[in-house]
Amino acid sequence: MKNILCFLFSFLTVASLKAQTEKQLQTILEDNGLPGIQLACTVNGKTTAYNLGTAKAGLKKPVTSATIFRAGSLGKTVFAYAVLRLCDRGVLSLDTPLMRYIGSYNRYDPKDPRYSMITARMVLSHTSGLAEFPDFETGEPVRLLFAPGSGYSYSGEGYWFLQKVVEKITAMPFEQLMQQEVFKPLGMQSSTYVQSNNMDAEVLGPVSPDLAPMLPNAAFSLLTNAHDYNVFLQNLLAGKGLKPATQKLMFSRQTKTPSAADTDKTFNWGLGVGLEQGNKQNLIWHWGKTDDFISLFVANPGKGQSLVFFTRGKALKAADQIVSLFLGRQTALTMRAQHFRYDNPDAMPELFAALRKHGFDDVSKIFNGLARKGKQFSEADLNYYGNVLLKQGKNREALAIFKQQATLFPQSPLAYSRVAAAAENLGGANLALTSYRKALMLDSTNVATINHIKALEKGAPTSTAHLKMFEGKYKRADNGMFLDISAVGNKLVITQSWDGGQLEFFRVDEFDFYNEEPGFTLKFTKDEQGRIWKAFVNDRPLEWVRK
Repeated sequence: MKNILCFLFSFLTVASLKAQTEKQLQTILEDNGLPGIQLACTVNGKTTAYNLGTAKAGLKKPVTSATIFRAGSLGKTVFAYAVLRLCDRGVLSLDTPLMRYIGSYNRYDPKDPRYSMITARMVLSHTSGLAEFPDFETGEPVRLLFAPGSGYSYSGEGYWFLQKVVEKITAMPFEQLMQQEVFKPLGMQSSTYVQSNNMDAEVLGPVSPDLAPMLPNAAFSLLTNAHDYNVFLQNLLAGKGLKPATQKLMFSRQTKTPSAADTDKTFNWGLGVGLEQGNKQNLIWHWGKTDDFISLFVANPGKGQSLVFFTRGKALKAADQIVSLFLGRQTALTMRAQHFRYDNPDAMPELFAALRKHGFDDVSKIFNGLARKGKQFSEADLNYYGNVLLKQGKNREALAIFKQQATLFPQSPLAYSRVAAAAENLGGANLALTSYRKALMLDSTNVATINHIKALEKGAPTSTAHLKMFEGKYKRADNGMFLDISAVGNKLVITQSWDGGQLEFFRVDEFDFYNEEPGFTLKFTKDEQGRIWKAFVNDRPLEWVRK
């Protein structure tokens, strides 16, 4: 009986602690405007999983442990592990120039002998000199930023080159190789570099039947979940599948980055992993970003600890809080050298907590109180938080934050334009126009501000009812991809069919709309019956496909 009671007490205590942690994690999501998260963490040999919210804003289906995410650059670490396994078997050498294996490569300038210096070690440590992203459209030779081995520059292009080399010397397609070397041996049943039609199109975006399938790419196309990736990390930390010396080499410093953190020798690269060395801890890590899919892993080889999460949005702002919650403040302090955080990572959580407690009725009083405690806030942090509130539809709260931003940074055109945006959402046309004009006085070249003023002066109707006439599915004439246009609040939202990405457009004139961030334009024309029938994004025609 005593043993049963002890077991029940232990079980209830663990359940209570997990519920408390889950509540804290949910608060972090809300504070940072994240729709949900999938997270797995191993500490002291025990793995805990958390699945909260949805995989994308607007979805009703909740995140589960089976939800597949785009892992982005986290795929680089998995590929690096496979390459090192091949090195252990003598299939290739880290320091043999890769051109000796592949013979020729059509993406390089054959007249430039520097390409023949690139090795697998250089690719895995980002010292190859190759440009960051593979560009398959120009047909121009890939640029070398510096002589291979002489500097550091993060490069997905290098990983694509190494992938092509490995495919040739193994005579095996990339996906088959990764299944054989990594996924099957480690039991990663939900992981792949190739999207298939049976995957969740709501989360990942559909595989378009009108387009050629995306080629698997070691640099960014990994599809996986937190369970699988944490399994990978735990096996990596245990050295499974690698010689002990090879695992040690993977986690050893290969290069220094030209970052501010380099001044105290804390931030370097191993082979396929970033290194955080300092504060009595040596960590490995990598981040991933594909469209708005965000991921991060942190692992402590000395303690066998690992943490990985997947979400959507600007989640790296919340990384400091998440790492602190699961791996402790000491680990979070070590990770701060990456700058995956707010400018003032200790002040922002205190601000969030104070606003939850006291509300937004007297924001200046809250800021004054935090200032007396020595807390400081950057404009970037306040602007980010205000925009989070805007996207959550909390316009009154956003206006309060933006007004405080303008108070603290009175010469900032951005601050006044954000005050105007929140006021406009609240129907305060006079305050919006006054604030936009103030922003324009401080920056007379801002096209978005000019367009906002033009729209307010013309009084173009922006209610959802007025914007309904533009809703529909539009098909791009050149390649068959679709865009869905819908009225949300006082804006039009374009959703891309191929990846689910969204862009917001506000009305400038009767048929003209404008997007602030990339600066895209959206224009409509009518047919002979007076119906909206064609749209132009940056003057590219999109024909409406009627259902």
